[in-house]
This record gives sequence, C-alpha cells and structure tokens, in this order.
Amino acid sequence: MWQELYEVAYHYLLRLGLASADAEDLAQEALVSTYLHLDGIQQGKLRAYVLAAARSKYLDFVERRHRDCLLTAREGYRVACARQEAECLEDKERVQAAMERLKPTEKKVFLMKYYMGLSAKEIASLMGTSADCVKTTLWRLRRRLKSYFEGEDG
Repeated sequence: MWQELYEVAYHYLLRLGLASADAEDLAQEALVSTYLHLDGIQQGKLRAYVLAAARSKYLDFVERRHRDCLLTAREGYRVACARQEAECLEDKERVQAAMERLKPTEKKVFLMKYYMGLSAKEIASLMGTSADCVKTTLWRLRRRLKSYFEGEDG
C-alpha cells in the first residue's frame, strides 16, 4: 500500500515539473507526513491526503528554492523558470485569463482535476459533494473554456 502511495505522489510531483531526485525526496516527505497524521485521516481518503501533502511539500520546496521563478504557485499555477516560461508564456497568460473568468468553485475543481490530478471521486470527497456533481461541473467547465478559447482565436 505505501509503495503504491509513494508512486502516486512521485508521479504527481514529476508532472509538476520537479527533477526525479527532488520528486523522490518530496514524495518520501509526503508519506512521512501522512504516516504521522494517520490517526486523523478518514477512511477512504488516504490517497487524497497523500496528494495534498505532496502538493504542500512541493509548494514549500518551490518557495524555498525557486523564488525568482515563482509565478503564483499558491494559486495553483505551474512553476516555470526562464527557459520554460519563455516557451509557454503565451499559453499561461491565456489559461490565467480564462481562470479569472471562473467562479471560485469552478476554479477549485479545475485545479484539483488538472493540476493535482485528482479523480472526480477524490474531488467530491474533499469538497463534500457527489462525484456526479463534480463530473457535471467539469463537463460544463470544459465547455465554457472551449468556447472561451475558440472565441479568443476567432
């Protein structure tokens, strides 16, 4: 079980752009934190807790090590240093502009799904709603973002 949770945290951190060695360290720290707080974790929410701990460790790491490259990680945006920023600045600006048009609940769902990689069931658990409600919100959100980007291009 712990090896599987480690793999989930490790791959999540890699998707956030960390080097393999840093992702390994932070995944281990997330598991230690989870183990220390195991008594307070509700049944069925262990994976979500590990991912939240990994995200927290990632944000702390970014603040410590990449202050010059930080775009606004606390808001859920990916961290990109000069080379990466130059390559995707235009896309980030478009996504950020689209994110500003979202309602707070939609923004939370978007970030949990596409930046944290959580499933609809995990998001529902964290937000205290049903998985069907989350799926509907995601569907409507994708439709709104698609029409926003199509309208921007056209």
